[in-house]
Amino acid sequence: MAPGSRDEAVEAVRQRTDIVELIGRYVKLKKTGGNFVGLCPFHAEKTPSFTVSPRKGFFHCFGCKASGDVFSFLMKMEGKDFGEALETLAERAGVELPRRGPGDSRRRELQSRLFEINEWAAKFYEETLWGPAGQRGREALAERGVPEATARAFRLGYAPGGWHALADRLRQHGAAPEDVDTLGLVLRSERGPRDLFRERLVFPILGLDGRVRGFGARRLNPEDTGPKYINSRQSPVFDKGELFFGLPQARAAVQDSGTVVVVEGYFDVITPAGVGVSNLLATCGTALSEGHARLLRRLTDRVVTLYDADPAGLKGSLRAAEVLIAGEMAPYMVYLPQGEDPDSYVRKAGGQAFRDLLAAARPAVEVLAEVLLQGSGSDPEKRSQAMTKLVPVLAACRDPIRQGNYFRFLADRCQVDERFWRQAVAQAGGQSGAGPRTSPVAAPASRSEASAPHPEEETLVALVVRFPRLLTLPNAAEAVPLLAQPALADLMQRLGQKEQSQGALLASLQDEELRSRLAARLIDEAFVEDSAEEAFLDCLRKLKARRLSQELSRLEQSLREARQAGDKEAERRLLLEKLERSRERDSLGVALPRGRT
Repeated sequence: MAPGSRDEAVEAVRQRTDIVELIGRYVKLKKTGGNFVGLCPFHAEKTPSFTVSPRKGFFHCFGCKASGDVFSFLMKMEGKDFGEALETLAERAGVELPRRGPGDSRRRELQSRLFEINEWAAKFYEETLWGPAGQRGREALAERGVPEATARAFRLGYAPGGWHALADRLRQHGAAPEDVDTLGLVLRSERGPRDLFRERLVFPILGLDGRVRGFGARRLNPEDTGPKYINSRQSPVFDKGELFFGLPQARAAVQDSGTVVVVEGYFDVITPAGVGVSNLLATCGTALSEGHARLLRRLTDRVVTLYDADPAGLKGSLRAAEVLIAGEMAPYMVYLPQGEDPDSYVRKAGGQAFRDLLAAARPAVEVLAEVLLQGSGSDPEKRSQAMTKLVPVLAACRDPIRQGNYFRFLADRCQVDERFWRQAVAQAGGQSGAGPRTSPVAAPASRSEASAPHPEEETLVALVVRFPRLLTLPNAAEAVPLLAQPALADLMQRLGQKEQSQGALLASLQDEELRSRLAARLIDEAFVEDSAEEAFLDCLRKLKARRLSQELSRLEQSLREARQAGDKEAERRLLLEKLERSRERDSLGVALPRGRT
């Protein structure tokens, strides 16, 4: 099947994907009435609160509020972006996605070949580690106390000595020399091909989909004068600024705990995993970047950084806090004892001590302020230099309430008035007043005061989504202007333009909280056809009453101003208008909660 447009292809994939079959691959589901229920895969629970509606085409968890359609589920479950989820489900459903041009097809074919070569290389390194030529690699792992099961779980390998062992293996597989060159695993020289890694422990770097993207390698030969760690070359499938070591191994633990711990080294991930602490990820020799933050946000919004207790580690912690705050995530921090890293700490203190250390994580701004001020005493120059390092972190914050909390905390902790922090941040961001600066990390849309949730309007929209015939009622058109939430107004307008599945409509909502609330209403079997019209009209009356109450509040304000100005004519006119609006509201027979407008 080859739909004409991308939108048509998306809808075809959605319609041809059995949501119960898809989710059933990950969750044990039990049929209950027209729905299926099971334990939520996105948070730890003992009583099932996860519901799948095959008729409506979406899922909803009444515990953690996760909700969405087939694409949302795969994105959340496997950490894919929408394009990746679409490609995966399209292939399973037999839907051919429209190509955007010849270049797109060539790019996909190249990536496919590169993934295949990386997999050949990973298997070669694994086989070597566990074969006769891998003794040095196995000894290095034994010295660090890494169990074989853990090493195999991370697919660790060993690059043997010699010049072209991997080159020979890839040639036997028929790998094209130009593709091998693109990956940089084999270098070309006048003497022929030369393996990039020789006598090194090899760490495959996998994406969330489990495919090998690239490699890191640690020097084991004491006579080797090269860098201790090296990575394979940047390529169309490997960008170390957007990947972590340990992604597929950590995913389940991150989802269970709701927390990801970011560390600096490969062994800082492997050694804790060996004692059962598996929610750790390591950057690949780079500082935490916006690309890393985008990937982390697909897994969780609570991030603990656990860097080495040295100047480089402090610099990395400052950068990480800035990036994570800019991405509207919650950065926490643990500062290790001097001279320790996670690998050495676990080997010395044990798994339980490491768990206790992580459990004591505190907000990054709090820890950074404490660490930066250590040793500065009352010296105003040292204190100023220390506090200045926090300004970029504060300036990255886009939420004025959150930023205000930071200012108040630091004013108390550092004994520097809040207004001076605001001024420093404003200057750093090039703004005329204190406020958050923009960030290249896209953040979830926030809800304004004007669009605060109102149950009646969300119920009204859910009724229309569930029973589209309600749009044919004579007064249905009155509803859209009465909706305070723009996303719901947009949804109502689209409902009247073309028919869409409930799952598609839910997936189109960017506000996750709104999507979750709407999903909960849609999945409620209390919505029945016989009472739908009455429920819709009741919601409509409440929305009209709310709008009239808002108008009455404005009229009351205008009345006060007219009286203060002594304008009798305006006062008389406003009183008549107020009386008319009051009668109109009373005729609706709706009692609004006190203070609700």
